[in-house]
Amino acid sequence: MKQIAIVLALCVGAWYFFVGGRKLDEPMVRDYYRSEARAVVERDADRLCKQLSRKVVIETRTTVMGRTEENTHDRDSACRGVHKTFENLALVGERTGNILSVDYDYHIDSVEVAPDRKSALVKGTSVLKMGESALQLKTSFNQRLERELGQMRLVHAEDSTVVRLGGRGAMSQSDFFRK
Repeated sequence: MKQIAIVLALCVGAWYFFVGGRKLDEPMVRDYYRSEARAVVERDADRLCKQLSRKVVIETRTTVMGRTEENTHDRDSACRGVHKTFENLALVGERTGNILSVDYDYHIDSVEVAPDRKSALVKGTSVLKMGESALQLKTSFNQRLERELGQMRLVHAEDSTVVRLGGRGAMSQSDFFRK
């Protein structure tokens, strides 16, 4: 009887590893982005890093004051970048007497779940603001998500970010999302 229970547990574990833990649907994808938004607002870099696959490739294109830089990141370099960004936001907050709040919002334009339900392609935009217009990072993204052992993970991303520093050049969030 004990051997049957062990074999049954192994079969269930194998099924979950190879089939059940790898399927996804649109509500799972939307939950992933809600979790990401909470982590950004809470400045929880470690939680954001846990959402990245070990095999992630993130292609970024960042424009600051008319100058564009392109980079490709793996998980380690992306995590270092997130930690550094949050450290810089904290530093700016300290230097301004912590009067500037950090706001984050995102909009998902489309979610295409693969027919085998093992991945999803997501297109959207996000805005990270510090103060009303002191600092704004506006990102358009195309991302591929997969489930790995029951967890949603980012596997590939193509992000294009425009960084705006206060003044007249900063757009309102409603202008950014307007089509």
